[in-house]
Amino acid sequence: MIRWMIRMDVLKAMKNSNFLEVLNDAWNEHTTSMIMIRDILMYMDRVYVSQHSVDPVYDLGLILFRDEVIRYDGIRDNLSNTLLNMIMAERHGEAIHMLSVKNACLMLMALGIHARTVYEEDFENPFLQQSAEFFREEGLRYLSENNASAYIQKVQQRINEESIRARHYLDAMTEVKIIKVLEEELISKNLRIIVDMENSGVVHMLTQDRYEDLNAMYLLLKRVPNGLTVMSSAMSNYLRQQGTALVHELTNGISTSPVQFIENLLSLKSRFDQFLSQAFENDSLFRRVISSDFEHFFNLNPSSPEYLSLFIDDKLKKGSKAMSESDLENVMDRAMILFRHLQEKDVFERYYKQHLAKRLLHTRSLADDAEKSMECGCHFTSKIEGMFKDMQLSATINENIRNMRDAHPEFALPIDFSASVLTTGFWPTHGSAIRCILPSAANEAFEKFKHFYLNSHSGRILNLQPQLGTADLHAEFYPQSSSSSSNPKQKKHKHILCVSTYQMCILMLFNKSNQYTYKEIVEQTAIPEKDLKRALLSLIFGKSTQQVLCRESKGAATTGDRLPVLHEEDVFRVNEEFSSRLFRVKIQTLLAKGETVPEQRETRGKIEEERKLEVEAAIVRIMKSRQRLGHTVLLNEIVNQLKHRFMPSPIMIKKRIEGLIERDYLSRDPSDYNMYTYVAYVCVLSLLADYNEQILYDDLLRGYNILERPVSNCSKPLVVLLELVLFQIVDVEEKNQLIQTNIWLKFTWYDYNLKWNPEEYGGISDVRFPAGKIWKPDVLLYNNVDPNFDPYYPSNLVVYSDGKINWIPPAIVRSSCKMDVTWFPFDDQTCCLKFGSWTYNDRKLVLEQGGNGWDMSEYIENGEWLLVVSQFTTADYPVRRTVKLYECCPDEPYSDVKYCLHIRRRTLYYGFNLIIPCLLISLMTLLGFILPVESGEKLTLVCVFLTMVSQMTPSTSEAVSLIGVFFSSHMIVVSASVVFNVIVLNLHYRTQDTHRMGVWTRKVLLDWFPRLLLMRRPLKSNSNIHNDIRNDLEPLLNRKETSIQMTNDICHLLEQLIADVRYIREFVKNEEEEQEARNDWKFAAMVVDRICLIAFSFVILVSTIGIFSSSPHITV
Repeated sequence: MIRWMIRMDVLKAMKNSNFLEVLNDAWNEHTTSMIMIRDILMYMDRVYVSQHSVDPVYDLGLILFRDEVIRYDGIRDNLSNTLLNMIMAERHGEAIHMLSVKNACLMLMALGIHARTVYEEDFENPFLQQSAEFFREEGLRYLSENNASAYIQKVQQRINEESIRARHYLDAMTEVKIIKVLEEELISKNLRIIVDMENSGVVHMLTQDRYEDLNAMYLLLKRVPNGLTVMSSAMSNYLRQQGTALVHELTNGISTSPVQFIENLLSLKSRFDQFLSQAFENDSLFRRVISSDFEHFFNLNPSSPEYLSLFIDDKLKKGSKAMSESDLENVMDRAMILFRHLQEKDVFERYYKQHLAKRLLHTRSLADDAEKSMECGCHFTSKIEGMFKDMQLSATINENIRNMRDAHPEFALPIDFSASVLTTGFWPTHGSAIRCILPSAANEAFEKFKHFYLNSHSGRILNLQPQLGTADLHAEFYPQSSSSSSNPKQKKHKHILCVSTYQMCILMLFNKSNQYTYKEIVEQTAIPEKDLKRALLSLIFGKSTQQVLCRESKGAATTGDRLPVLHEEDVFRVNEEFSSRLFRVKIQTLLAKGETVPEQRETRGKIEEERKLEVEAAIVRIMKSRQRLGHTVLLNEIVNQLKHRFMPSPIMIKKRIEGLIERDYLSRDPSDYNMYTYVAYVCVLSLLADYNEQILYDDLLRGYNILERPVSNCSKPLVVLLELVLFQIVDVEEKNQLIQTNIWLKFTWYDYNLKWNPEEYGGISDVRFPAGKIWKPDVLLYNNVDPNFDPYYPSNLVVYSDGKINWIPPAIVRSSCKMDVTWFPFDDQTCCLKFGSWTYNDRKLVLEQGGNGWDMSEYIENGEWLLVVSQFTTADYPVRRTVKLYECCPDEPYSDVKYCLHIRRRTLYYGFNLIIPCLLISLMTLLGFILPVESGEKLTLVCVFLTMVSQMTPSTSEAVSLIGVFFSSHMIVVSASVVFNVIVLNLHYRTQDTHRMGVWTRKVLLDWFPRLLLMRRPLKSNSNIHNDIRNDLEPLLNRKETSIQMTNDICHLLEQLIADVRYIREFVKNEEEEQEARNDWKFAAMVVDRICLIAFSFVILVSTIGIFSSSPHITV
């Protein structure tokens, strides 16, 4: 069926234009039929096919269609040609039926049965070959008709078209292959032609600043191997031509000044940096090429270090073009870029120090911060800091001299004089004094200053350096044109001339004479000839009205630089016609174009001597660590160590090696002339140790970034160990719940970037860095309550050769501590110091306990608080590490370490000052019940307790302290005693008239309680007397009338007497009853008093024992 029906239909369609449609319809019908057959024979596919390892029904149908239809003679070639012709027609802009092409490609992919063989053999391979020929011809046509920019645009357009075509109706892998063929034919084979195309290539684009075209070329050439290499090479040639031209302009005298030369270089650097960012997308290859090219032509001029220093000097001097702080910082950053390209950084250092010295000494520096922003290495920075320190000390010395001059008039100086004391080694000065004859006033002032300084700084030597000094001269000029003026006040012009010390010495001569010859000036000033010529040229240079001195000469007028030539016979006199709009006139020294050739030779000679020492130090350092080394390897090692300072030449290194061999520091191997062996001697070069440490600091900090975590693998955390040294518990505040401690923090971690071999640096095994120079962990005390949240003292960090870092900052910290004063003053408290990183989570920084956690070896005991154990171990003072998730960053765990202290209050102070006085007052209260009831002192004893003030108790409402409960109980007892004392007194002073004692009251208070308390009533002495009197008078009072007859007078007297006796009897009787009632109430009061004594004694005893027995401990 397939052979006769489908094949015949396809063969008939080959003669028509609908070949692909017929073929696709036949393919669709065949696949539909095969799906139906497969479903019918599903069981056979699952069982028979798997058991006998034969093709499934559906795959067998695909094989039959492939072999009987697609691979049949004529159909296969016609299908391939049809597809290729349709794609070629579309490339030429014709419209095609893309769906037919897509279905045909899908059919070929399906016929491969899980492979691309049919698709590749019947379509893809011919398609790629045809496309390569088409692209090759198209590339030649583009190059002949267009420039580089247009060519790049057309190639990019072709890439986009081929990519879209492949994605729409070809296989996905075909897109990669067709783009590769296109890049090979249109880009790789024409790479040099595109880049070097005249009037449109890379050079033309760079010249015309065509950033978009350069970026388009960069993106296109980036697609092929070596594309960017060729493009960067063309850019490099252009850049080197531009830079070399700038150097030649300066060498040939075309450029105006060294400052302009540096500005031109910076402009060129800024321009190519803009190319790098806008056109080349900051590509690392182009960045390296630009940097290498600048280093090449910048170092072509041997004066580049001096010129760069002059440029920085021009920008940092006062009086230069006004710049904002940001602009100045930008200029300094750009200058530092050129500095990094310098090979002779040591030469720059020498010149920079000279210019910095003049700025500082002449007070012409814009700002100290700008000066200190120079980043030129640790050794260089230390010398600059020494220069700034000298200026500060000099200002202090001059202030002290002014104060002494004000206090002691005899010390007055003839002129307003100030001096700068410079430390040898920091400043570019001569070691010995420079001979110069100062004017008498200046010399007298200097001698007084010298006497004052040496008296306060014994053992030092002061050498005058007049080449660095300045002076202000008050000058008067008498122009001849004013001689006929009627006003004598207008005959002279007054100015203040700001001159150098040498110029001052010259001008002061003209106070003695009107004119001097050059030879006479040399003799009377003794100024070195080159400095004298420079000073004189500055005074005679310029317009006639701007010259301070006039010169008469018979020799040559000027040099090639248009500067006057001085001769011994030249005569100098004051220019009376000098005039200026400014009252204060600054006379500039002619130094604009740097050093002269002899001065350059002298500077170079000094630098070469220093370099010899550095090279020898490097050789000894390397050989000492390696012991045996070949010449080539030693040469490379020396260059690697010294290239950050200067680039030593092989000839210099060879000479230094020969010198060390002659001095027996090295020896040659007899069997191999190029092999060296280190000879161990105790004596080494005198400057080796200094250079070892300087070079080590420079090597460690070169390229170091303090913002970078010092780990070899950024995915791993950095482990930081923390150990605390407790010195003292300073204070504990219960009210604010704070504890203040004096501690040392011992941080330990390893910095991957700070490792070195001690043998290569003279055996240096450890160095010190300030806290801000290298990375350190941001570990803080989380429960810190001090306003200064970071209380650590900025101590140095000790770095060891294996990368280990120890940082031990001391600190007095105030931390929060939850306190429970329930058992005050017998309380224990546990306070913890919680440390952790503020910004690094546990995946980046792991904080762990170091050592034994707490170090108590230096602990000083506190007078109020006691550490609860006598032997300090980690178990006694636990250190706990926890990991916590915070709400701000739920996906980042942060670790912290808690160092806890268990402290106990000493109770001796509180016992003597609070507890024992309180007990004594309570006992005195009890004694009040023993005193007689009539004593008025019972109430006054209570007032004693009111004088106690409990200021020593913690003022907090968190809990009631134990001593507070003790005070409260005793206060209740004392208050109750007052109440009962009032009751007892009330009972004591009751009478029968005011109160009558009830029956039960009499029984309880007069009968039952006295028996229980073993009390006896006092004796009734007064009642017995009254009874005796009554018994004696009773017979008389009760006698009846007798028959005795008495006279009337006697009877009247007796009756009167009897009436009186009766009255006395009744009075005595009432008095006895009243007294008896009083005695009953007094006795009742005594009984109540005794009851109170026993009851209060029991209450005080029980409460005191109960309260103090509940305390956890008693510590003195």
